Amino acid sequence: MKSKDRGLRRRIRLFVLAGISIILFSLGIVSSVLIQRNIEESFSKRLALSRLLRNNIDNILTDNINRLYDISLTGSVDLQDRDFEPEKDALKSAYRYSLFTDGIFLLDKGGNILLNYPERIRDTALNILSIEPVSRMLSLGKPVVSSIYTTDTGKKTLYIIVPLKDKSGITIGAAGGQIDPTNPTLTQKLGLADLGKGMFVDIVDSNGVIISSSNASRILTLCNRDKFFSNVIAAREELVATCHVCHFSGTATDKRRTVLAFVPLATAPWGISIQEAEEDVFASAERLKWTFAALGTIFIGTAFILTIGINRSIVDPLNALIRGAERIAQGQLSKPVPPGGSDEIGQLGRSFETMRLKLAESMDHVTRHTLELETRVRERTQQINESQKRAEVLLQKIISTQEEERKRIGRELHDDTLQELSAALMRIDLCRLHPEEVSLEKIDDIHKIIVKALDGIISIIQNLRPPLLDDLGLVPAITSLLDLHLGEKGISYFFNTARVSDRRFRPEVEITLFRIVQEAVANTARHAKAEHFFIMIQSDDDTIQVDLEDDGEGFNPNLLYTGASYDALDRRGLGLLGMRERVTLLGGTIHLCSTPGQGTQIEIRIPLIEPEAAHA
Repeated sequence: MKSKDRGLRRRIRLFVLAGISIILFSLGIVSSVLIQRNIEESFSKRLALSRLLRNNIDNILTDNINRLYDISLTGSVDLQDRDFEPEKDALKSAYRYSLFTDGIFLLDKGGNILLNYPERIRDTALNILSIEPVSRMLSLGKPVVSSIYTTDTGKKTLYIIVPLKDKSGITIGAAGGQIDPTNPTLTQKLGLADLGKGMFVDIVDSNGVIISSSNASRILTLCNRDKFFSNVIAAREELVATCHVCHFSGTATDKRRTVLAFVPLATAPWGISIQEAEEDVFASAERLKWTFAALGTIFIGTAFILTIGINRSIVDPLNALIRGAERIAQGQLSKPVPPGGSDEIGQLGRSFETMRLKLAESMDHVTRHTLELETRVRERTQQINESQKRAEVLLQKIISTQEEERKRIGRELHDDTLQELSAALMRIDLCRLHPEEVSLEKIDDIHKIIVKALDGIISIIQNLRPPLLDDLGLVPAITSLLDLHLGEKGISYFFNTARVSDRRFRPEVEITLFRIVQEAVANTARHAKAEHFFIMIQSDDDTIQVDLEDDGEGFNPNLLYTGASYDALDRRGLGLLGMRERVTLLGGTIHLCSTPGQGTQIEIRIPLIEPEAAHA
């Protein structure tokens, strides 16, 4: 039983382990999906913030480009009259509230500075065509926003240059502005406020140089490892990636991993980069991981406690019930089965106890019944032995009867038919010896002898197998039988066929009924001393019934089968046994009623449907 106990406990552990594994697997999938979704949402939020800043800076740059275009739109720009007062006023208006911290200037088509505001360049004949953004704008005739440009003096600056047109719309030069990346005003106007600890915003040009940043210490630093920013700005690609920034503390350099959300600007070859410490970005995801890990630990602990509880509340009571059931199986019904509580197992224990009590009661009953059965078996064995003896005697009587019947037929053939045929043969031999003495009288005598012998043979044949039964059926054969055995002896009979006179039945049914009627008629003619004999045959689709009755002396049927020996059975008893055996073979019934002095009645019922057909 310990092995069974271990098997049950092992299965419970396996089931609980499988359940908790499925839960943990499902929890792992859900947690992975949620954590991944949380990370994607974090990336999406930072990318959305980058787009928002990008749109704002694009609007600011567009506004400043339009301020430069407004210089042409004032209608007062005329570089040929050498009167630059109207142009100065236009430069002042464009400079006000602009990003151009280092001033605004006008160029002619040759790249010569004609005017600047605030006036910082005294030499108006200075040519700056060698500055790449200036030469590019003059050659293309389109607005140019530059990346960080280093002047001959080593100063870092930004240029925004647009075509300058006269009243007729003809390009006559260029209007441009300079921006100092290190000027704090630029950061304020671009709206690059401090976004919190560990998070900063950079504006990066196409060379990977930081133009402006919410962290002032990062301005003008190069962060273009493997030309990362150059490539994504050239491809105008938005992305979220992980990278690292260097944090300097004294002489030590500490690299921190960050999450970068980058979007390119539409109006300039720049991009907006928002970076945040990786641990801050993934903080919520880490919290989710720890939450799911705590849930997994709780599930495992719950499963462990559940396993112990199931073992104590189910396995142990079941083991007690198993021990009780084994005692019952071994026939030990004296010791009661423990109840085991009020739950389903307790109900099962009470059911086992009820079963034990009923089994004990049944065992007592079986023991008593076994004794009674043994007594009945001995009695039945004795009856079977007697029936077997009776069957043996009956078989011997039947064999004797058959032999007697053969002797009777032999005697009849020898005493009557054979002698008559011998006499006829002798007369024929005499006629052959004395043909002259042959006369009609002698021939008539021989003919009578042969006819008498022939009648005898016909009578024997009819007794063996009546031709009428095969040719005309049951009713004509029985009618002939009644005429032969009863009519000749002066016994009147009444025969009612009940609408079956023309009906034919199965051959075994017809011969069985004929032999039974033949035996009954013979018994009546020999032993009954009856004056009247009644026979009625009636039939439906399923059954044929024959009723026989005489008003003879009758007899006691029980006396035919009693006595110390069965040798006392006479021909009537053998005939009745033969009737019963014939009817039984066809699945029918026979009832005999006879009382001394009150005649004899026989009722026979035989089914017309064969047993095989009835069960088909």
